[in-house]
Amino acid sequence: MSGLNSSLTTPTRIRWKTFRCGATLIDVAVGAALLSLVLIPALSLMGQSSQLLQRMDRQDQLLFEAERLVEQTKVELCDPAQFASTRGTREAIVAGNETRSMRSQVSVQDSLVPNLVTLNVVVWEDGNNNGSLDTGELSQSLRTQWSQP
Repeated sequence: MSGLNSSLTTPTRIRWKTFRCGATLIDVAVGAALLSLVLIPALSLMGQSSQLLQRMDRQDQLLFEAERLVEQTKVELCDPAQFASTRGTREAIVAGNETRSMRSQVSVQDSLVPNLVTLNVVVWEDGNNNGSLDTGELSQSLRTQWSQP
């Protein structure tokens, strides 16, 4: 009994668990892997959106130049002599923008209605500098009609 009695009276050793604050190396590695799964596609989307914005900006510039060229041609056609003699397709340069990276063509054709002409304007970014619109080059085109003054 003495053995049983001594085991009851002797205090048992209490183990204190030590709680650590922080993360283990495995926690950090898993967190970094999960973050990279989200971060890498987000960065590629940012690059794609930047390219789309640049393309839209160039398209906007082309459209602006086409509008300016339409207005410039309308002013030229206000002269009755010019209106009567101007027909066909020609390469045009917008006044104030003599760059060679943007090319433009103006086509003035007779319409079915007398004293009415159809204006077709095409402005494109001539990447290979060959003077003609090729597939894959950014372009904008406008069409309108103008009557004899």
